[in-house]
Amino acid sequence: MNQDAFDTFYALLTVAGQLALVTVAVLWLLRGRTPWWNQVSASLAPVALWLATLVAAVAVVGSLQLSLGAGYTPCTLCWYQRIAIYPLVIVCGVAALRRDVAVRFTAWPLAAIGASISIWHYVHERLPEAVGASCDPVAPCTVLWIWKLHYISIPMMALTTMALIAVLVGIARADGERTEVAHTSAAGTDEVSKSSTPERTSP
Repeated sequence: MNQDAFDTFYALLTVAGQLALVTVAVLWLLRGRTPWWNQVSASLAPVALWLATLVAAVAVVGSLQLSLGAGYTPCTLCWYQRIAIYPLVIVCGVAALRRDVAVRFTAWPLAAIGASISIWHYVHERLPEAVGASCDPVAPCTVLWIWKLHYISIPMMALTTMALIAVLVGIARADGERTEVAHTSAAGTDEVSKSSTPERTSP
């Protein structure tokens, strides 16, 4: 398999991720009109952190293949995006093992920082004159190593990755809140049952 086939595969994964994001966004906007959002989020929630880990792992493997296999030299902004993505494999993986929905306090900031850098990198690629000199003369941030479907480049792939991870962590958080509410309701029901049960007195 040549490198162009790998690049096309990464682009198709990006499109699939973006379609998933659009679907989630539409379902969330219609959550008050249809039960689809509750059904989908309830189905995804138990595995959401595992999916976030998978997305991060695929991004890590893909980035290493591009630099070590294809020989694409990472620019400064590429490295900054990697710094945001790489820890998410461990962060989300450990959280998935522990079923720790509080991982959002770590995952969301990393994803937000990485997404912001991805957007700025994409602007560098598309509007090099507007942002001034390249960030790195040795490995310019304006080089289009990948350009598929007239809009997908490496920073667009990274941006999609960050958004997917953030959404999946959010879905896991929603499941944690539902579980907490269910436990609270069950505890309240038990207390009411105990208080309403008449005490027996001995004759």
